[in-house]
Amino acid sequence: IAVSKNNIIYSNKIKKITDKHSDKLTHFLRYKSDSIMISYKTLNKDNPKLNCRLSGLEMFSPKRIVLDNNLNTKINSYIFNTANKKNTIIFYNNANKHKITLFKKKGIQLIKSDLNKKKYFDLKLALKKLYKFGIRNILVEGGDELSGSFLKNKLFNEFYLFKSPKNLSKSVTYKDFNYFKYLSKNYKNKKKINTLLGKDSITLYKR
Repeated sequence: IAVSKNNIIYSNKIKKITDKHSDKLTHFLRYKSDSIMISYKTLNKDNPKLNCRLSGLEMFSPKRIVLDNNLNTKINSYIFNTANKKNTIIFYNNANKHKITLFKKKGIQLIKSDLNKKKYFDLKLALKKLYKFGIRNILVEGGDELSGSFLKNKLFNEFYLFKSPKNLSKSVTYKDFNYFKYLSKNYKNKKKINTLLGKDSITLYKR
């Protein structure tokens, strides 16, 4: 996840928090992963492509995995319009027949899955189901809730924290979660990554 100097992950005014050198590392991580996971909230807010855009490695873009309780993914989004049976999986819990038919016609693989007591997807169960699909290496590029859930439930091997030297406006509706403080307290196995070019601070935490 990328955070500002004052631990904000999103601003209405500034879409890019980190610099172009951090972006290239992110795309390298996409290249190394066989799949990439986000929530429908991130998809609808950012309309991401989730592909690898390093020259010569575009064909190694990861499979897209979306967590979407009620199939609220926007049908005019890039992910929906470029979906097929080989590149997109969506987890859902409850949706009407029209939506299910619409998504299946695009070739999207739909996986019905249970929610936990807090009405979020049971991530452990989702990971087990993905394992049966042959998925072994997932890059999570979600927002605060999804990233926080993977952290707090210790469902990760490596966590990359990109920290920008910029301060962002706090006039946002998201709760601030201090990733640096939480990771430093709970995960001592860490390594600084220096791109030699950018000003961002990049730290790799390992379980």
